[in-house]
Amino acid sequence: MKNPNAIAKEAEPFLFEGPTPGQSLTNSPDNPYPWEKAPEITSVKVATEKIFFDLLKEDNLTTVATLMSQRTPVADIANLLLTAGFQKGKWNPDMMLNLLEPTMYMLMAIAEKAGIDPVLTRDEADVIIEDDENNPRQDLNVSQNKVKNVIPEGKGFKDAVINKINPASVGRDIKQRLETLDTEKVRESILQKQKPALQNQESLLGKTGV
Repeated sequence: MKNPNAIAKEAEPFLFEGPTPGQSLTNSPDNPYPWEKAPEITSVKVATEKIFFDLLKEDNLTTVATLMSQRTPVADIANLLLTAGFQKGKWNPDMMLNLLEPTMYMLMAIAEKAGIDPVLTRDEADVIIEDDENNPRQDLNVSQNKVKNVIPEGKGFKDAVINKINPASVGRDIKQRLETLDTEKVRESILQKQKPALQNQESLLGKTGV
């Protein structure tokens, strides 16, 4: 049985970009780290656009799609992306929370276009997206939803809870581009990575006489 807390191999490079605990206390005040300076981006709209165009880069698009195909929760991927941006001085912690909704929506839209049924969070009950008939389901074509981003008391950003996601959070232009996104190369890449696993499984079945 797969460990639900395990991190996919493709995500490992992101895990080591962060600072060592207490590192800022040993740094010279004359040479602050990026996250200790004023953030480069103070607009949710501008930050959302940056994340979107970064995701469109072929390597990044393939990586996030592969992670979602391997059942890595969308919320975890969004957390990695936003934390990396914070560590590079792109935005502050408050902005990170505001960006969680649009980032998750963009990842979900990419999954849909790539034919992936994504896991939204470690606890699927945390996120509800309702259709026009008030029937809870994972549907991107919805409207009039409200988002509630909450960090439980005593917890950190990685524990933020998303109750509902509004597709309008990404803006009309990005939403339209997501709807016409070409993910053919991404699909092919995912299929190529799945073939070795299937071949190994067939070989194992042959050895056991099944």
